[in-house]
Amino acid sequence: MRRRKRKQKTPEQVRKRANRRQRFFHTVGRLLFVGILLSAAVLALTVFFKVDTISVEGSTKYTPEEIVAGMDVKKGDNLYLWNKVKTTNSLLEQFPYLETVQIRRHLPDALVVTVTECRAAVAVSTNGVYYLVSAQGKVLEQAATDNGLEAVRPGQTLEPAEDAYVDALLTVLQTLDAADMLTETDFINLQSLTDVRVGYLDRFDIRVGTMEQLAYRLRFAQTVIDGRLSPSDIGRLYWDAKNRLHFVPDTAENIAHSATGQETDDSPIVDPDALDAAGGDDAGEADGGADSGAAGSEGSE
Repeated sequence: MRRRKRKQKTPEQVRKRANRRQRFFHTVGRLLFVGILLSAAVLALTVFFKVDTISVEGSTKYTPEEIVAGMDVKKGDNLYLWNKVKTTNSLLEQFPYLETVQIRRHLPDALVVTVTECRAAVAVSTNGVYYLVSAQGKVLEQAATDNGLEAVRPGQTLEPAEDAYVDALLTVLQTLDAADMLTETDFINLQSLTDVRVGYLDRFDIRVGTMEQLAYRLRFAQTVIDGRLSPSDIGRLYWDAKNRLHFVPDTAENIAHSATGQETDDSPIVDPDALDAAGGDDAGEADGGADSGAAGSEGSE
């Protein structure tokens, strides 16, 4: 029998075959290299970078030990294998007076928790129960029995549209803050949304009326207080049915009682119907009324 002669490969075929082998070995090499890197990374994450110290900065309301105890990550846990967003949100809810929480990793084994704290901007009265609320609408603590705003607990942030009164409260807080009046605000009475009251400077009971002209009326009242009333004046500011501002002298005790609607009987009360009618847009008439009202005359019509 005659042997078959092998068919000689052309130089082009030899070159292509060599290239295929080279690409195969290169691919295998890259995969091995990536596998080694991944293995090293997993080893580093699981064996090294263990949390050894957790420090807390910026907290005065709570002790560092309390905040560390409230965290999902503990000493001995991996420095990276935990949910930073979940831990941050959990701290904000557990500790109502915390306004911001920032958690930073410091290699090789430390966590630094930096917090800022909010303060109570107003005491909101609801059915005889007081809630301390920050300027951002976060409920900080309850000062009496638990029968006030339903489904509201310390640490929760009030959201618009949950309730008409909650929505109104957030609007009033933001408006006062924008007007730089919030730090001098003593109370916000939202028992009736047609008779919104704001205590200011421990001396004034601003009867805003309805919410429609809240920003304008607060700014207007502030201008009158700063420019036309003396530092010794104490009393109520309110708008009549013609959208004219009046100032009525009153006692500091009655001003404080207005926070809960418990003024004495001899204190004149603004007619809610008149307040409903005071939401007009005639700024010129309001300005004219304010001049006469700020002079202290309730009957300046």
